[in-house]
Amino acid sequence: MCNFTEIILIMQKQFLQFLVLILFVTSCVAPRKSNFDSLQLHFLQEKIIPPNAKFNNTIVGGLSSLDYAKNRFYAISDDKKNPRYYQLKIDVNTKDSIKINNVIPIKIKEDVDPESLRFDTTDNTFYWSSEGNIRKDISPAIFKMDTLGNILKKLPTLTMFQANNDVRHNGSFEGLTLDPNKKSIWLTMELPLKQDGDEPKLTQGKYPVRISKLNKKTGKLEAQFAYLLDKIPLDSKPSGKFTVNGVPGILVVDATHFLVLERAYASGHKNGGNTVKIYLIDIKNATDISDIKSLRKINYKPVKKTLIFNFETIRNQLKNNIVDNIEGITFGPRLKNGNQSLLVISDDNFRKFNDQLQQIIIFEVETD
Repeated sequence: MCNFTEIILIMQKQFLQFLVLILFVTSCVAPRKSNFDSLQLHFLQEKIIPPNAKFNNTIVGGLSSLDYAKNRFYAISDDKKNPRYYQLKIDVNTKDSIKINNVIPIKIKEDVDPESLRFDTTDNTFYWSSEGNIRKDISPAIFKMDTLGNILKKLPTLTMFQANNDVRHNGSFEGLTLDPNKKSIWLTMELPLKQDGDEPKLTQGKYPVRISKLNKKTGKLEAQFAYLLDKIPLDSKPSGKFTVNGVPGILVVDATHFLVLERAYASGHKNGGNTVKIYLIDIKNATDISDIKSLRKINYKPVKKTLIFNFETIRNQLKNNIVDNIEGITFGPRLKNGNQSLLVISDDNFRKFNDQLQQIIIFEVETD
């Protein structure tokens, strides 16, 4: 006959067995499938940072990326002589103007060309990319820094991306996004490496850009996939001498899906000459090209890309009918109706070339 203590031990054992069974059953339930095929973006509004706006003795210009974390927006400036980032307040639910709350100098002595900035909530630090200067033999790089602008670490640049290899000038490290696993960084090149393909032209071709998954502690390559750029749109045929199409930004959606900005530019157009699109890409069935040195004469499966939004559809709703030099993309706070917001930002190049706009365009994200 069991005594009271033995009865208690038996009950505890049975409870633990039941708990293990419940955990096993729930772990086997198929994860909820996101309906990405129905993802849509709806234009809400445009906000403009005034030309040559000043804050704390700096010109608020050259904003090359946008990120949102812990109820704050962050934008990095590509001022090579005075690299810095700004903290912004952007109300996605009202027509209120953008407010600059702070500017933080990036304390670095290297020659850099900042392009993308992402806030890491795991330790409240930033990762940012520099495009380098290929003509001056300065390789692109990724840096980790604290919120005060102090550099904590510089990740080693992969051999294939170093300046003495086949990287195109002004076509290297352009977009960053942090992987949901909190351990990796996704990096996109703006243009194809020379050994992989040509720069996009007006004719159809194969223009592959490498998207890389890097260990955020070591910088080691964990995976790599090819994204095929579109040809330069016919309506972007230059009346000037310069055309380009590349990837200026990338944003993680989940472990296999990303939003990618694709921006074509042609000089000599009164409307700014930019053709900008947002694609949803899926890497799930793409070939891992980590060990492939050249993509020119090899068969591989690129990432699947689906057009989500073409900015031509809202051009007549934007200031001066201009779609400007869009370079940054981020999810923002929830809208009043509970849907997710998405924001993009343009780099005005400090208005060196023409009267460019520093615009922030706000969308509503809708899925069925």
